[in-house]
Amino acid sequence: MASNKKQDEEKQNSAEATESQKLKADDEQAKAEDKHADKEIIDLKRQLDDMENKYLRAEAELQNVQNRAKKDQATILKYDGQKLATNILPIVDNLDRALEVKVDDKSGQQLKQGVEMVAKHLTKALSDSNIEVLDVDGKKFDPNFCQAVQTVPADDDHPTDHVVKVLQNGYKLADRVIRPAMVVVAK
Repeated sequence: MASNKKQDEEKQNSAEATESQKLKADDEQAKAEDKHADKEIIDLKRQLDDMENKYLRAEAELQNVQNRAKKDQATILKYDGQKLATNILPIVDNLDRALEVKVDDKSGQQLKQGVEMVAKHLTKALSDSNIEVLDVDGKKFDPNFCQAVQTVPADDDHPTDHVVKVLQNGYKLADRVIRPAMVVVAK
């Protein structure tokens, strides 16, 4: 009986040792799996952060594109009439020249009044489209607004680098010069 008891004890010790080894192996495997899971969690968090950054950058880029498009559209609308104005300005010049002609007879006077009315309507239409005549007569010469086509000696009435006479009006659309004024400058 003692040998049976001893065998039972050995079996039990062996079973406990096997159980202990199995638990130890399971514990090591669980630790390895936890370590692997922790590493996977860290990798997934890093990937999530990368995706969030990419999303935020893409969203910011989209916002920038939308803002640029709005700005471009506003610029297009602001300077919408530039091409038409450039084409019409020579007509305005011709009307101005026609109005400078002196007329003595009645039919000439009536014709001049008709030309004057057309010129006023055209000037108002340009003004309504935000196209204005540059006011440079008697002012200091500015190459951004004027083109000097002739110079005259300066005197008391016309200081150096000032516009003496406007030969052809200049025009601007909003804040953009669409045609500089052709002027005579005192030197």
